Amino acid sequence: MATRIILTIVVRVLSFPFFALSCLVEMFDLWNLGSDINLCLEKIDSSADAIPSMFVSALVAAEDHRNALHLGVDPISMLRAAFVKVTRRQIEGASTIEQQFVRTASGLYECSIKRKVREQLLAIAVLRRRSKSQIASAYLSIAFFGTGCIGIDGLRSNCGHDLNMTRPALLLAMIAQLKYPAPLNASEGWRHKIQRRVIYIDGRIAELENRGKTTGFPILRLAAAPDISMNGVASDPETSS
Repeated sequence: MATRIILTIVVRVLSFPFFALSCLVEMFDLWNLGSDINLCLEKIDSSADAIPSMFVSALVAAEDHRNALHLGVDPISMLRAAFVKVTRRQIEGASTIEQQFVRTASGLYECSIKRKVREQLLAIAVLRRRSKSQIASAYLSIAFFGTGCIGIDGLRSNCGHDLNMTRPALLLAMIAQLKYPAPLNASEGWRHKIQRRVIYIDGRIAELENRGKTTGFPILRLAAAPDISMNGVASDPETSS
């Protein structure tokens, strides 16, 4: 408990400059931030409660395990990514779920420092107006899971119309496709990446549960990762055997 409190304080202190800058940019309507704030809020409100909470819990475990601590940007992840880039010459992601949502909602993907900073400020501004669960649900409602699989329609085409009935292994495979989107023609290499990602996410959920951080998501005791068919659709091992 003490460690979590200290970590929360560190994250909030490091986030304060971003929070303050976001408020200033919004106050003086710089970078046309207001229009994108409204666009993001419209997308959130139009997808209210469309995605079951177990999808959101799996998303947090997979993509943003400090989601409950930060204010829309994760300075610890940013510092880690910078360190890896300098020391290993590798690029690591540091975007929070809020950042991923505003990037997808606004459709801005250009590789520039200005775009990245604007994305961070926009994420903070949106989080001041809507809850983390609302933003995460809205993100999954519009996210790209692969070729021909976008947002809630893509989830329903793979998991069935009632997403509450999605089996855990299939659910994790769909969340894994956020990192490795399904190609038009799925290769053996892609299927292997999805299987490894599913096992990783399952482990993250188990770790959070063991720490007493309830996710609301059933932990998978995977004997094997789900099979991935040639068309890029995950097959639930409980139903494909």
